[in-house]
Amino acid sequence: MNILVVDDDVELCTLLSRFLEKHGYTVYSAADALQALDILERHTVGLVISDYRMPHMDGIQFTEMLKADPRHQSTSVILMTGNADGNVHDKGLRKGVAMTLEKPLDFNQLLNLVRFAE
Repeated sequence: MNILVVDDDVELCTLLSRFLEKHGYTVYSAADALQALDILERHTVGLVISDYRMPHMDGIQFTEMLKADPRHQSTSVILMTGNADGNVHDKGLRKGVAMTLEKPLDFNQLLNLVRFAE
C-alpha cells in the first residue's frame, strides 16, 4: 500500500516515512496540504497520515478537499494532533477522518492502524 505523510514538522515526517518504509510501505511525504494535493495528482495512495495544524489549511480542510475528489473518496485518513481538544476529533470524523491520534505518537499503535487500513 502507498501512504502519504503530510506534516510541516520535517523531522517527524522523515521519521514516519522511514518507519513505514522499514515495514514495507511505499511512502510519499509533503510539508503541507498544497504539496500533498500535488502529490495526489501524480500518485495513488491508500492511506493519508496528516497533521492537523499546517500552513495554508489544516488537516480537516485538507481531508474535505481530498474526499471531494471522486478519485480519493475511499482513501483513509489518519489525523495527528498535538491538540487534545475533543472538537478536533469530532469535527474530523464528520469530515471523513477515520482516526485521530494524539502527539507524541505511539509508532506501534500507528503501525497497527496502518495495517488495519490495508
